[in-house]
Amino acid sequence: MRKAPFVAPRLLLGAESLLGVSRGSRDRMLEIAARYTDPETLAVTLAKALAAGAEGVLASPSPQLKAALAELRQTVPIYALLPNVPQYVRDASDLGLMGTALKRVGRSGPLTLARLGLTGLGHLGAVLSGDLSGTVPLLLELEAAQLGATDIRAVVLAAPLTDLALAGRHRRFFERYCRFARRRFRAAGLETHNLGHLLARLREWKLRPDLVVGPVNPIGLMMKPDVAAVLAELRAAEFPVLAKELRAGGSVRLGEGARFARERGAYGVVADLVDVEDLTPEFKALSA
Repeated sequence: MRKAPFVAPRLLLGAESLLGVSRGSRDRMLEIAARYTDPETLAVTLAKALAAGAEGVLASPSPQLKAALAELRQTVPIYALLPNVPQYVRDASDLGLMGTALKRVGRSGPLTLARLGLTGLGHLGAVLSGDLSGTVPLLLELEAAQLGATDIRAVVLAAPLTDLALAGRHRRFFERYCRFARRRFRAAGLETHNLGHLLARLREWKLRPDLVVGPVNPIGLMMKPDVAAVLAELRAAEFPVLAKELRAGGSVRLGEGARFARERGAYGVVADLVDVEDLTPEFKALSA
């Protein structure tokens, strides 16, 4: 049965701040951490966001998210931001790379192990040679299984891995990643903290992921190499680009940041939990 064509979302709720990653203030991050220790509170927030116009949630695997999804009776469309880099780095520091992998394998069920085996066989040559393009699909299989989600709309490769491959001009990595993610998870996305550089390189390589997520805001925070270059590449992009860091660490209002990004060519926006002050009216305004 042929799958329906992928349609990129216009508005996502971001949950990166659940991992302790944000450009927001320390006080705001402490507030978010305290508020969402209870899975039921996060579940209510997810439901409110969807009711107010969000088309899904951009999120990495975390205990809070998994518990919240289990609380909900409705299915939440997940755009899986993989891997959970902060947790992966902590595990690697404590257990080493092999121990980190074994920890995730130990949490996996029979179906995940079967998929892991098939993915490993399909990338055996790259795995044996230590090629990043072969090992990342295995990591994505393990991480996706930790989400506890039943409706994964797309995989979005987390910025540290995207930008590492970008720095190495690893064209083959992006080709293989997009091919794998589309076959296995329906759609291939990329998150980056170097939006202008990535869009220029993808255009040069004639590669078209299903979506790209990167910083766009009126202040120019994290817009690399510079604001003018990012905006030029944004207008030239032949695939959907979703803007994040809309509030530039809290310097502007959410609506102002979203309007700036959309008027300059962003296909959609990602509003993180840390950026939202009054969810229902803000998301209704953004979706309108």
